[in-house]
Amino acid sequence: MELEKYFQSFEHYFWEFDTRISSDSGGEIISIPNTFTIAYEEFIFEVLEFLSEDGFPPFGSLLLAIIATNQENENAILTIQYIAEEKSKLNKNSYANPDGDFFRTGAVLDFLKILASLPEEYKRGEKRFQLFQTIFHNCHKRVSSDKAKNILDQYRENQKNGIKFRNKPQPFNLGSFIKDFRTIALLKVKFPTVEELLRAIENVPQEEIKEQLPEEILEVEDTSENPLDFVEQLVQEEKTFQVGSLIKHIWSGLNIPLHHNMPSAQPLGGVSDLTNKGDFDKLLISEFAHDDDVFMSRIANNEALYIQREVPPEADKFQRILIIDISLINWGNPKILAFASAIAVASHPKTDIECKVFVVGDTYQEIFVENVDQVISSLEHLSGKLSCAEGLDLFFKENILNDKSQEIFFISSDESLKLQLMQKAMSEYFNQIKYVFSTNVEGKISIFKNQNKGKKLLQEIVMPLSELWKRNKVNNVSVSNLTIDSSIPLLYPAERNYKHIFHENDKYYIHLNGTLFLFSNDKFDKGFKKIASNIPYHLGGEFSIKTNSGGMLLLLNYSYSSSVITIVNLKTKKVITHKAFSDEEQPNKLHFFPYNLHFYFTDNVNFWKVKDNGEVELESDPMVVSAYDEYFSKNYLFIRNFKSSKSKFTFIKRLDRVGIDYGEIRINTYCLRNSIFERDRRHSRDDSKRFKPLVNLVLKNAGPKKVTVIKMIMDNTGKSLSEVNEIISQDLGIILENTTLHPAENLKKLLENIGAVCYMETKFYESKDGSRISNQDGILIFESSNKTIPVFYIPFVSEQLTVMATVDEFSGNNYFIDEESSQQLIDADLFNEKYLNPFISNVLPWN
Repeated sequence: MELEKYFQSFEHYFWEFDTRISSDSGGEIISIPNTFTIAYEEFIFEVLEFLSEDGFPPFGSLLLAIIATNQENENAILTIQYIAEEKSKLNKNSYANPDGDFFRTGAVLDFLKILASLPEEYKRGEKRFQLFQTIFHNCHKRVSSDKAKNILDQYRENQKNGIKFRNKPQPFNLGSFIKDFRTIALLKVKFPTVEELLRAIENVPQEEIKEQLPEEILEVEDTSENPLDFVEQLVQEEKTFQVGSLIKHIWSGLNIPLHHNMPSAQPLGGVSDLTNKGDFDKLLISEFAHDDDVFMSRIANNEALYIQREVPPEADKFQRILIIDISLINWGNPKILAFASAIAVASHPKTDIECKVFVVGDTYQEIFVENVDQVISSLEHLSGKLSCAEGLDLFFKENILNDKSQEIFFISSDESLKLQLMQKAMSEYFNQIKYVFSTNVEGKISIFKNQNKGKKLLQEIVMPLSELWKRNKVNNVSVSNLTIDSSIPLLYPAERNYKHIFHENDKYYIHLNGTLFLFSNDKFDKGFKKIASNIPYHLGGEFSIKTNSGGMLLLLNYSYSSSVITIVNLKTKKVITHKAFSDEEQPNKLHFFPYNLHFYFTDNVNFWKVKDNGEVELESDPMVVSAYDEYFSKNYLFIRNFKSSKSKFTFIKRLDRVGIDYGEIRINTYCLRNSIFERDRRHSRDDSKRFKPLVNLVLKNAGPKKVTVIKMIMDNTGKSLSEVNEIISQDLGIILENTTLHPAENLKKLLENIGAVCYMETKFYESKDGSRISNQDGILIFESSNKTIPVFYIPFVSEQLTVMATVDEFSGNNYFIDEESSQQLIDADLFNEKYLNPFISNVLPWN
């Protein structure tokens, strides 16, 4: 069968049907052997259904693309690299593969990294499906559309008959491996860069693409898809602040259906139950009292009576079309209210209805409002026409709509709807338009429903614009979660990144995703000193650092998207923000540098000074120009030398699995042997010695129903009202601390169902005796429940000699030991005897 052939699995392959894990809803699970889950059966067939019109890529190639666009992609790609390189070595000198280059491993990994570095919006939802459709269009070894549809039909038939998707693996097949990998390698030729791939998907201008790119390749962020997160992003962004600040207010008053079910026949008994059409098993018993000739005559002439059975309502694919009037009269406040209303309807936390948004003026155009950049772009659409009647005519002429599966919202202003042309259009399209949102400059939104040849006022929402839009130009706040911790007696490994390196005098710093590191020296033979973490910053901006007159370190970050300067005092944790330029004045490229206790910046023509409160002023001092030349000459030489240095480590920040495997420390897929974390492809042989993750449940935003959230936290945690009030009032208040995964997940789900935004952070893994292992920016911390065993630290670096250290002693790679440290070097066996082995021995009797 085509189905079995297409999904055939192989022994010792990079994917397998995972028989160790059961899924309640998603069907079979496919995973990288003994490591990462790739996808559930249900998701795979959603993708294949989407691709079927164009044909299927090889199944292994599709799985590689899914791996690269999963949230957990960095370590998974490293695992794929390891497997591919091992297979290449095994077959390099074989008769079938004398060159050993059939896999094209390098090109495959390059393309997987391109996929992984796409903006997050392209790695989830419908855009992820479009990504797969783009890259696999006319790909190598493609399965034809007819065969693809036949495979899907066979799968559905097997599903009806209860036949599992999983099949028995065959011995490893070199040809299949080559086919899967070569398909991906050829995509690297077709899409050599992220920019090329994004242009192929969206046909976006290159300047916009560069703004979308993430700062770090393969840096996976824990992002929530909760709509409240999106609203917070709109509020934080200067260009969307006014729209974003209205959405929650609209949610709190909005009273329209948030779900949709197909209307079904629901007879109430008696005559309403009877019909003259139906199946024979629904014939009224009285019909059988007639003689045969009359009975047959009644059936032939549709006179026989049947009883109609009640059909339960069914979920249906339903769509809302939101049309925004952007004509001249709707500029200003009505336009902001219109966009806020459209986004509020489309992104309501409880809605499950698909929404499409259009703007109309003299013509019409579909817009997208799924992220901040799209909203900014959409707000730029304007029409100089007095009314949008012409655009409405064109829309309804070119789009065939189904009132059973689609409903239309039209959003305009009071003044626009009074125009004669608009009244004519509203009358003409009365039956097609279901809801009308009418806005005015004072902030009132009136919602009407067209029904029974009349217009019914459903509700009015009055927006206190002056209050909602009140925002100080300069903000001075404190960041409570910014951390400065020097307790770890080691230098840190850090990623290879050359973009955000800056200096003050002879001290060079690097900023990586909210963490600031200091270079130990200019020889690059030592690790990094961590200065601070959880620092607020803007992606894709500029950085600079200085010491103020009080000896305190200040970090500056400039955002190109909002023209906002953010200055963080790393000692007091105070943050100053100030908008440096209006949107029209903003220079294209700026360079920041410290001089004479102040921050300065230039666009290579003008120079500006940044005052202590964040305000900027033009600077004409010629000494500043000289300081600029000296600063960037030194920075350039330092980065050039850093690029050519040889000390490079692959380090791991995330813990997925922690345990003791027959006397060895096992972290994720690595075992610690002879001061090296060696990759072990086998599944842990002794699950009884696993450590359990303990997490914090953190409240990011209480949402619109604060009282309900407070009550729910009190009911589920036993905390008092004053304790919960304190959590709500804090920035990132901790609801549950050091708890197991299951209760935290349950409470998180309950809170998010009522509009709150929460997230879980894994603090450490704990064994039954209370011993703990945690990871802090790539350094593992081992804390035994036996307090006579000192705390020790091991950098989690892959396949390279690491170091094991306490406050007083260390063994291994001195790259991680500060030159000024007083720690004594001891033999590895002695370190194991004094610290590591007692830690393991203390854990084992309890597990």
